[in-house]
Amino acid sequence: MHRPCASDLAYRPDIDGLRAVAVLSVIGFHAGVRWFPGGYAGVDIFFVISGFLITSIILRQLAEDRFSFADFYARRCKRIFPALIIVLAAVFAFGWMFLLPNEYERIGKHIVAGAGRLVSRSSSTFCGHLCCYGFGNENPTRSPSPSVSPAFHSRLT
Repeated sequence: MHRPCASDLAYRPDIDGLRAVAVLSVIGFHAGVRWFPGGYAGVDIFFVISGFLITSIILRQLAEDRFSFADFYARRCKRIFPALIIVLAAVFAFGWMFLLPNEYERIGKHIVAGAGRLVSRSSSTFCGHLCCYGFGNENPTRSPSPSVSPAFHSRLT
């Protein structure tokens, strides 16, 4: 059976250009640069790019009668989980070294919610319930400044 890979899609320099715009807008937003007030637009650009690429792969595989949900999710896991584990471990270590106990407890809740992706097929539903309902009144998706929580960002992907 043919295993799809990144080379199944032709290189698209226009998509790399959009990625650069997205990265610059997010970095500029977090750095407080006034020229980039739309950091959220950068995240939206990433979502659109991901949707386009994933849909292209799925449609091509369906046309070739070789699409499998199991393979699709296995490829997502191989790509996303290593980075997720590293980010969550780094946030945990940083918190242990630099945060006050109540802040460390709060970041721990975010880490648990982010780690929920590792054990749940429906990660957004699982994490949403953990974050919004499982830990009292705290809801990082509606907090005044979710941009300060690296673990929050890990749940968006």
